Amino acid sequence: MRPALEEIKHLEAFLQGRLPEEEELDVEIRLLWDQEWKQQVTQQQLSYQAIREAGRQQLRQELQAVHQRLFG
Repeated sequence: MRPALEEIKHLEAFLQGRLPEEEELDVEIRLLWDQEWKQQVTQQQLSYQAIREAGRQQLRQELQAVHQRLFG
């Protein structure tokens, strides 16, 4: 796998709390000294939040449509 994809996969595991403790500590240390990477992590977190919110919004709309059909 390409190094960039490996890094994204590693970052995703960190954000989801799936890294072993030692690797998690390595990431946290890197976040302290690598500001560019810290920005990347922040952007990834914001992306996940936006995706979750979009999913919630879509679910709300679907539930409202079902409610409207059932209860008019």
